[in-house]
Amino acid sequence: DSRSEDIVKDLESVIAKEFQTEKVICTNSAMGSLHLALQTIGVGPGDEVIVDPIVVFGGMAAMYQNAVPVFADIDLETYNIDPKSISERITPRTKAIVCTHHFGNICDMKSILLLAKQYHIPVIEDCAHSLYATQNGKFAGLFGDFAAFSFNHRKQLSTGQGGFLLINSKDYAEKSKDKGFGRVPARLTWNYAMSGIVAAMAIAQWDNAKDYVQKDNELAALYTESLEGCDWLSPQKIPKENWSTYHIWAATFTGDKHGISYDKFMRELKKNGADYFLPSFMPHGAFDLEPSPAYRYPVFSEPNVNWIASSTYQSLYDRKVDYPKGLCPNAEYVIPRMLNTTISPIENERVENYAKGLRKTIKHFMN
Repeated sequence: DSRSEDIVKDLESVIAKEFQTEKVICTNSAMGSLHLALQTIGVGPGDEVIVDPIVVFGGMAAMYQNAVPVFADIDLETYNIDPKSISERITPRTKAIVCTHHFGNICDMKSILLLAKQYHIPVIEDCAHSLYATQNGKFAGLFGDFAAFSFNHRKQLSTGQGGFLLINSKDYAEKSKDKGFGRVPARLTWNYAMSGIVAAMAIAQWDNAKDYVQKDNELAALYTESLEGCDWLSPQKIPKENWSTYHIWAATFTGDKHGISYDKFMRELKKNGADYFLPSFMPHGAFDLEPSPAYRYPVFSEPNVNWIASSTYQSLYDRKVDYPKGLCPNAEYVIPRMLNTTISPIENERVENYAKGLRKTIKHFMN
């Protein structure tokens, strides 16, 4: 009803006041927000969108607009998209850069924005993990032209589903005016409307969200402290100018270089009660693949499920869309070795016990 629509507007006003941005659009998901950003930019068939290879969402949003995802490699320590790799991927067809602040750790925005300014390319921040993350005191989501946030069931502020899009550019804020949901649009658009119930749940939690994030940051420190003296588990690097929300805690396992089997390590970890860790970021063995970057998954690589990878698309694009092994060597190295665990939905006591189990496991292999 009309009141439901009013509640969504109330939430948009709360968010706009917090972030002091040009425009806020509440949506049903961060995925929907990414898509709306690309649609507002005007990305279309034959265009390229530079994305990172750890998660699928930027690449899928590009394909929603019939554009080609171009995967740039990551930094081995921060796990974020590498500006140097971005610069190597820019072509005259590049219409947007999507940078994901992985696990709550903000990308090297200074370098990315310099590239964006040089080549006149809009930047979209994927902030699904990063509500209230900061870089030099500035919130994630306020660096690029757009920013997508998530309220899904694993996030610090969770409403089951939902999200919002920040638009930081006056020009794009004006161009987004035809994105109203539930009425005849000025041009074709997608219905990513947030319901009033979801908006009400977000409003009810908003004042506590910073406390939720602060607590996760403190709990993550327990995992990092448990690695003391271990030179074969390296936690995600958080640059000194960053403050991470730690939606996920992660570390790179290099025990194989020290004669330690990863399988044995994971079995011992489970034996010690720390059974909420995953050995790699992507689902292990999904689609009969070893843990791998997003571009190795069928949604991107197989012509029968992705027409952008098919011969039909070549009439719009001057080259074959191909994502060979070795495309992003850093991502291919890190992803199968990325020990990780979500923090947001877990009770504090459980995290404390998992940290003790992690420390006990490390000591077992250090002795």
